[in-house]
Amino acid sequence: MNLPEEFLSKMKEILKEEFDQFIKVYDFDSYKGFRVNTAKVSVEEFIEKMGIEFEKVPWCKDGFYYTEEIRLSKHPYYFAGLVYIQEPSAMFPVEALDIKEGEKVLDLCAAPGGKSIQIAARLGQNGLLVSNDVKPSRIKALVKNVENLGLTNIVILNNKPKEIAESYGAYFDKILVDAPCSGEGMFRKDPTAAKKWTSNHPEKYVNLQRSIMTEVDELLKVDGEIVYSTCTFEVEENEGIIDWFLKKHKNYEVVEIKKYEGFSDGIEINGNENLKKAARIYPHRVKGEGHFICKLKKVRESGAEWTFQPQRFEVDREDLKIFEKFCNKYLNIDLSYFKDRVFYKKASKLYLGFEGPFDKITPLRNGLLLGEVYKGRFYPSAHLIASLKCENLKVAINFSQDDERLWRYLKGETIENKENLNGFVGICVDGFTLGWGKAEGHIIKNYFPKGWRLE
Repeated sequence: MNLPEEFLSKMKEILKEEFDQFIKVYDFDSYKGFRVNTAKVSVEEFIEKMGIEFEKVPWCKDGFYYTEEIRLSKHPYYFAGLVYIQEPSAMFPVEALDIKEGEKVLDLCAAPGGKSIQIAARLGQNGLLVSNDVKPSRIKALVKNVENLGLTNIVILNNKPKEIAESYGAYFDKILVDAPCSGEGMFRKDPTAAKKWTSNHPEKYVNLQRSIMTEVDELLKVDGEIVYSTCTFEVEENEGIIDWFLKKHKNYEVVEIKKYEGFSDGIEINGNENLKKAARIYPHRVKGEGHFICKLKKVRESGAEWTFQPQRFEVDREDLKIFEKFCNKYLNIDLSYFKDRVFYKKASKLYLGFEGPFDKITPLRNGLLLGEVYKGRFYPSAHLIASLKCENLKVAINFSQDDERLWRYLKGETIENKENLNGFVGICVDGFTLGWGKAEGHIIKNYFPKGWRLE
């Protein structure tokens, strides 16, 4: 592929004798990867169900490589939210953040959601992820991925970092800043990015990256950690940002990142040897694309720490009765499992979500979208069934993969009501939930969301 001459000159300066090896990788296709959504299925069960021995991604415990022959994005398990297709190197920033169950985490530049999904699965039911992106056009993909993969511990925002800092305060144990960047590490995966690249890209993104990092100190607890990552090789956007941040924030230290085989040290600049503790990933050294990852720890207060006072939600008791009536008829679930959540209603939509500073900022999604209460009836959401197991459904059809009705359902078609069911029906495959149907007479109407369907 054709790469910009100025980019090649810069990489020759960075890589020196490794440059020839680096340039050869662009004659080959990029590696394809996926992660198992451990919020819905264990790695072991997924591999057993698939019956395929996938090659593991060394730096991600639920990450694997796959080839085009497998057609993973057409597999029923993809539609059941059991997997997320992700470039292998992009799996490492969350691994470096070392998420613990029950923590409160902020993903500041989250869309389309791959890293948020990875974080949410690690946090467990008692953790909370606030997942934000400033671009409304990108939020739609984030919401779709969160709902399809059945994740319930996420609040989705569409706010500037400054607005979040002014609302939440020092609330978070960990923050991921997967910063917008010039994208040089993805040229092989996305050749159009190479065509759009110009020599002034770094300057454009440095200003944006600095504006994002300006707000993170106010959002992080003392002893909390930040992972800053990009998919570029540009020193100004990587080590340059960290060096700038450390000069402004003396209460932070660089944390040594575990480096897997093929990973490189960060590059020392301005005499700052601690930058070597960061990690660089080059495509000629690993089976993955280019990335930079650096971890920072807040070791002392900055003097301005505070956190929000929760806003209380009031939900009409009649709405809850309507929802409980639906649960009694169609679901086997114990709502006390979500004892730390609050019911939250926005327009006609009912959520089981989290308290937050929502008098100041309005979430696009707050936890689990249960469904809609309309004219005295409850209409369940796709998010609700995606968060459940087949055994949680009182009325369900559990298809095998060779059932032609399954494939028609995934395409959005009406299917035959061979089981003589009535009302809402949970549709499953091999014991994993897919979506809703509604049985009326001899047919089951298709409620699988249009944006999720097999094309």
